[in-house]
Amino acid sequence: MVFASIGGLIGLALLLGGIAVLVAYAFGRDDGYFSSERKPLHSATYAITTQNIDLGANEFDWAPDKILGNVRLQVQAEKPVFVGIGSDADVDRYLGNVAHDELIDFHGGHSEFELHGGTAPRTSPGKENFWVAQTQGSGEQALTWDAEFGRWTAVVMNANAARGIDVKADAGIKLGWAIWAGLGMFVVGLLMSVGAVVVILLLGRRASRASTAG
Repeated sequence: MVFASIGGLIGLALLLGGIAVLVAYAFGRDDGYFSSERKPLHSATYAITTQNIDLGANEFDWAPDKILGNVRLQVQAEKPVFVGIGSDADVDRYLGNVAHDELIDFHGGHSEFELHGGTAPRTSPGKENFWVAQTQGSGEQALTWDAEFGRWTAVVMNANAARGIDVKADAGIKLGWAIWAGLGMFVVGLLMSVGAVVVILLLGRRASRASTAG
């Protein structure tokens, strides 16, 4: 009875989790992407960077890159803006001595930054060739990237590398396997929950018969 109850609780958790994933997949996406809210980002420096994004450079070498999905960064600006993703090492070399703000918290009504002092960049970002994905221009810019294992940093700058950044941005991810994960959780959770109920009913009936016979 105890093991059946535990199994039922686990099954119920999987069932609810699967329902939540399926609902989010059906109604919570924007053009196939699970996206954050669009937030204003302001900086008086030359660049805004994300914290280092660790996608398992060593831990998951056995897994295909496709499991990471597609990443989309959307940035809206009045002036020509540059958006790029590069390896941590390359971005550190480019911005190591450049004044920039590192985005610490993208949630809530206020974005938090960690200021890194420095000087102006020696070249504009579009002239660098280490970016694995990039886009630039004025108005709405959308960068899409087929994520790969490694350690990465996203960067937003003015296209001419000038000081002072004023943009609105959001980030999203597309996971093609999410629906199958949701369906799997739903089916397994449903089977475990139903199985637990059946076992509990059978044990209860057996106990009732034994009590009557006694």
